Amino acid sequence: MQIKPLSLIIGVLLFTHAAIAAETFYVPGFCPREDIKILVQNKSQESEKWWTQVHVNGGVKERYQEIEAHSEMKIAGSAFLSDDRGFSLKAATAGVLKFTAICEEQKILLSSVTSPQVTHYLPAGQTSVKISLLNLYLKSIDVTLKSYDFAGVQLEEKSLRISTHYDTTNLKWNFNRSVARIEIASTGRLHSEIFYGDELKQSPPLALTPLPLEVDAGKKYFMISTKSPSENGSYVIGLDDSETIATAREQIQNPDLEKIVVARIALSPGLGVNRNFQSRDKSPYSWNVTHVDSFGDFAHLDCDGNPDLVEERLQQRLSEGGRICFWRYRVVRELTPMEVSSGLLSP
Repeated sequence: MQIKPLSLIIGVLLFTHAAIAAETFYVPGFCPREDIKILVQNKSQESEKWWTQVHVNGGVKERYQEIEAHSEMKIAGSAFLSDDRGFSLKAATAGVLKFTAICEEQKILLSSVTSPQVTHYLPAGQTSVKISLLNLYLKSIDVTLKSYDFAGVQLEEKSLRISTHYDTTNLKWNFNRSVARIEIASTGRLHSEIFYGDELKQSPPLALTPLPLEVDAGKKYFMISTKSPSENGSYVIGLDDSETIATAREQIQNPDLEKIVVARIALSPGLGVNRNFQSRDKSPYSWNVTHVDSFGDFAHLDCDGNPDLVEERLQQRLSEGGRICFWRYRVVRELTPMEVSSGLLSP
C-alpha cells in the first residue's frame, strides 16, 4: 500500500472558490478522531482529485488531495478533524474512487445515501446492533426506527431527535429474538450505518424506492437541469402564476428561448417537493424554490452553482440572501404531480 504523507494535502478552503464534486460520501461520527483513518483506492488509469469536507459552526472546511492512478492512500482523522464529528468526502469524478473508514478493526465502505427513508437488512441470528445516525438537515430532525423479524412482524420501535446539523447519534439496540431488518425514517436528510456481530460487520443503508412527497395539486411543476444529465443534481420548481407557467413551457418547446432561472430559495420546513431526480435515491433537498423572479439571458456570478453545491453550503447561501441562478441549468421538462410525488419519471 502506498501511504501519502500529510504534506500532500494541497489546500484548505473556507467558503470561497468551492470545488464541484461529482460524488459525495458520508461518514458518521462513529469513532474518535485520533482512531479513525480513511482509506482511498483508485483503480482507474488516471490520477483523481478528492477532498475532505467538515462543517464547523456554519462554515465549511475542506482539505484537498490527489491520488495517483492504480494506487491507495490513507490519512488519519486527526489530520483534518479538530474534534469528534461526522464529515463527508468528495470525489471530483463519479464512480471511480472507493472510500473506506477504518476504526481499529471496524470498517465502513462509505456510500452517498441521503434519503430520509432507508432499510438495513441483517443476516439470520442477529439479536443486537449498533446504529450511527448522521443529521444532514440544517435544523433538528425526528427519526423513527422500526425493527422486524424474518416473518415481517414488528419487534420494537424507537423515536429520537438529532438536534444539530452534522451531529451523530450512536446507539446500541438489543432484541429478544432475531431481527431481519431495520427501517429508518426521518423528517430531513439523513445518513445511517448499522453494524452487527462480534466483528461489527456493516449493513449499509438501502433506499429501495424514492420517498413519497406531498404535492400541491394547484401548481404546475418543472424540472431544472443541464441539457444532458448532470452529476451535480437537478431541482424542481412549482409555479402557480399563469404567465410564468407559459414562459416555462415555451422554453421546453423552443430551445432558442432557453434562459437562466433566477429564483429565491428557503429552507424546506419539512421534506418539501424539491427532489434530485438524478441521484440514486431521488432524495429531496433541504431547500425549495419559493419564488421565480425571472428567466434571464444573464445573471450575477454570485448566485451561480448547482443544486448539490447549494445543499452542502445551504446555511451560507441562505445567509447571503437565498438566491440561485445556475448558468448551465434550464427548464428541461414539465412534471406531473405524480412524478414529483413518486420520484419516478414517466417514459
